[in-house]
Amino acid sequence: MFNKLSPTPITNKTHRSLLIFTMIWFFSGAWIDSSAHTYLIDDIETFFTPWHGVLYSGYIFSALVVMYIKNTMKDYKFDVGVLGAVIFGIGGASDAIWHTLLGIETGVEPLITPSHLLLFLGAFLMLDYIFTTRPSKERLDNASIFSAATSYGLVLFITLFINPFLNIWTFIRRDDELAAGSVILQAMLASFIFIYVIRFKVSPKQMSSIYLISFIYISINTSLGEPDRTLLICISGLIMSAFIHQITKWYQTTNHDRKIQISAALVAGSYGLVFVLHLLVFSGLNEIELSWRFYGLGGLVTTPILFGYMLGNLGVSPTSGEVVS
Repeated sequence: MFNKLSPTPITNKTHRSLLIFTMIWFFSGAWIDSSAHTYLIDDIETFFTPWHGVLYSGYIFSALVVMYIKNTMKDYKFDVGVLGAVIFGIGGASDAIWHTLLGIETGVEPLITPSHLLLFLGAFLMLDYIFTTRPSKERLDNASIFSAATSYGLVLFITLFINPFLNIWTFIRRDDELAAGSVILQAMLASFIFIYVIRFKVSPKQMSSIYLISFIYISINTSLGEPDRTLLICISGLIMSAFIHQITKWYQTTNHDRKIQISAALVAGSYGLVFVLHLLVFSGLNEIELSWRFYGLGGLVTTPILFGYMLGNLGVSPTSGEVVS
């Protein structure tokens, strides 16, 4: 059944570039909407908002672009991209009905309502379409890199309620368990993405761009309320991407038999380190005295390293012990 949903490769570079534009429009709209739900919730009384306008116009444009590309290629197959667009459309219609009848959700509710779960599923399938239609199965072009980064960004969107960069006040309010857990979870996600993408023939620049794009996405969440934090998150993204660039470069030039475990550990540790630096700068700019001591902050770096190393074993063949390529 699922083989029947496999899409036809898109080799035209102009078409692939157009898909990048659709992703930027579409998913930036989703993050702008999350920013509105965070900072303008008292002003949102209807489904028909400017933020939904950006999101759903991006969806419509994406669907039209895919229809245009498929028609140009004489490809009229019902594939994973079409399925995703249909599911997202159903989710959007049900979301409008949900808001009209039940009102606007608050807190974590927007992330777990049935209509929004349909939107997430449809969006993932549409991104999978872009990724799986890449011209080469071994190499990742710019569109597939952007698709991987946006898919990662969508995971961050779903887990934004436990993202340390977006919920930095948990570190100020001394909600220590939630704060520490948010760093460890997101560091593990960062490590997992590295393990997945490194299996392809990807350059250090491409790998680092995945993380930078994901940080740019989450920075949009603070744009309607705290633009200074938007800039700070983007700077943190630049630092993280620089670390990833060096880790990827080391991975591809070494013959170390534990390189995937070490690299995964370094990615997770880098995430923890970047956040600790981010927290220190944030508290300094806002003249906030942190309750976290040096060993607590150090634990936010070392604990992810341990988990990252464990995750690195996912990239090793259980029979040969060699790194899976």
